[in-house]
Amino acid sequence: MLQRKLGKTGIDIPAIGQGTWKLGEDPQREREEIEALRFGIEQGLTVIDTAEDYASGGSERVVGRAIGDVRDRVFLVTKVAARNCSYEGVLQAAESSLERLGTSHIDLLLQHWPSDRHEVAETMSGMAELVKRGMVKHIGVSNFSAALMAEAQRGLGDVPLACNQVPYHLNDRSIEREILPYCEANGITVMGYSPFGYAPQVFGGQGFPEPGTEQRQVLDAIGAKHGKTVYQVALNWVLRPERLITIPKAASRAHIEDNIRAIGWELDAEDVARIEAAFPVKA
Repeated sequence: MLQRKLGKTGIDIPAIGQGTWKLGEDPQREREEIEALRFGIEQGLTVIDTAEDYASGGSERVVGRAIGDVRDRVFLVTKVAARNCSYEGVLQAAESSLERLGTSHIDLLLQHWPSDRHEVAETMSGMAELVKRGMVKHIGVSNFSAALMAEAQRGLGDVPLACNQVPYHLNDRSIEREILPYCEANGITVMGYSPFGYAPQVFGGQGFPEPGTEQRQVLDAIGAKHGKTVYQVALNWVLRPERLITIPKAASRAHIEDNIRAIGWELDAEDVARIEAAFPVKA
């Protein structure tokens, strides 16, 4: 499995992890979800990302059941909701997540979204306290601008800001303007989510190119050249930056197998140029 450094920690983590958004919403699918997560772990996809807000805590519970006897092999990431980003709220949220996850520590805790009620400095003070107590190993943020990342690092003091989790896919390259260069300059890992895009009804996003479109034809041609699916081409492209890892949703064994085949080969310069011409950075 391709490895990447986590911020300035010196820790290596897999370049492809497992996202868990919407896991835990349907109790009838829990067994399948647990089996998929465990299969991913067996294949080396040991970064598992969840959040207290996913399925109102249901995702964390599913993850906890999946990793119970293999916790030492997993790099566990979860997120504090913006509404809980007071100093005391952060401490309580972490304790609740630990209980749902059935673990003694969280490897990486993120602030899920910037808060309009609590200052970044207050939130990060709570985060740093969690590190001091040993409840959390590393701290990051999610959906933060470069300016907010700088504010977060000031609030953390001596605790390094390890990660910023942001959307990154072919139809959303906006992080390349400011966020990615800032992270590369400051030793912060980018954790790209929704690498295949997301439906228009979700944050106004754009999904994966439909068959027959000009964009899809570009991916079809490059996939045929390398003997890969269009999704493997897209995921390989996403992983170009050395400071970036990605967390596609881990909903089934078939999807995980497909994701794994996105690494171990490289797009050439001509491929990258064709892709980036077809999927330009939007203004």
